[in-house]
Amino acid sequence: MLRKIAKFLLHIALWSAIIAAVVWASMLSKNHRDSSLVTSTDIEVEGGGRNPLIAAERVDLWLKEQGVHPEGSILSKVDIAAIERIVEQHSAVAEANVYVAYGGGVKVAIEQREPIARLRMSGYDMYLTADGYLLPAVDCNSAHVKVVTGDYKPLFAGNYTGDVASIVRDSIASLERYIAELEEAKLPHFKRHIENNKRLREIKRSSPKKSLFDSKEKHEILVKAYKELCSDAVEEHSITMSAIDADIAAIEREQETARSLKRSLLHEAEEFSAMVAMIRHILEDEFLNNEVVQIVASGGKREPLQLAIVPRSADFIVDLGQAENLERKLSTLRMFYAKGLSRIGWDKFSRVSLRYDGQVVCR
Repeated sequence: MLRKIAKFLLHIALWSAIIAAVVWASMLSKNHRDSSLVTSTDIEVEGGGRNPLIAAERVDLWLKEQGVHPEGSILSKVDIAAIERIVEQHSAVAEANVYVAYGGGVKVAIEQREPIARLRMSGYDMYLTADGYLLPAVDCNSAHVKVVTGDYKPLFAGNYTGDVASIVRDSIASLERYIAELEEAKLPHFKRHIENNKRLREIKRSSPKKSLFDSKEKHEILVKAYKELCSDAVEEHSITMSAIDADIAAIEREQETARSLKRSLLHEAEEFSAMVAMIRHILEDEFLNNEVVQIVASGGKREPLQLAIVPRSADFIVDLGQAENLERKLSTLRMFYAKGLSRIGWDKFSRVSLRYDGQVVCR
């Protein structure tokens, strides 16, 4: 029995010592953090592929401009959350993780987005990243990526920052809410429709009944008045119905306009997605990646997107036409390079058209 009690007391003493050591270490650590200055700030920027949009030096400058740079600060006063928030405000940053490293330094680990193209159409100068994000080029390092030029008007504004999927999703949701609100706006008119029919039925049912005490003449006068009342009621019913139908038709026209905008938006989104898919296809193909210098886009805003590419090895423009079957058209172009140009020569044409599937038209 005494042995068990001694063993129990020994366990209590051991755990008490461990807890005391942890508390003591915690207090030492707190005192150290309360009295020690940040020894270093290590900013590590990863991602971006071969075309980084931001550099550690720029991040260092942001932190100084925003007054949250940890350099010279007491460790316990470093606002980790504020640093992360400031860094993640930059559209080129996908994720930031800030923490105090062993030895008293502050580590700022940044994952940046990877640009795949630069949109430099009229009114636009922005990077498109691999994750479908759009960000202004003015805030970034210059990246050597495919450039899209021309007068193409995409479905987003020139100052937009964010991903295209969000624009489409939010715009579609807004249009669908509007269509639903218009559907509800029809209900009072449908109610008027029912009440108008009910009023006419009640008048028609009020035909005079000849009583035993009514003379023939009086009954004829009542019948005549009833017929006139019905005639007026039918005319009024028709006029009211026309007005109600016109109000409902006006709402339905608004609904159809909203549905048309929705269809156009979805089509524009599909066209833009097709262009992005083409850019990705070009980047993944070694030959096309080396050969395609520039992409020319036109249309948009209810007009079909038209695409062309500027090759490196020749003076002609390759017209791809509308944004459909683009991979097949590029495959046809490769065959034309391999089997056609090798025999004809590179300087015979000013324009090569691949508008029609499987056909190459040169002029």
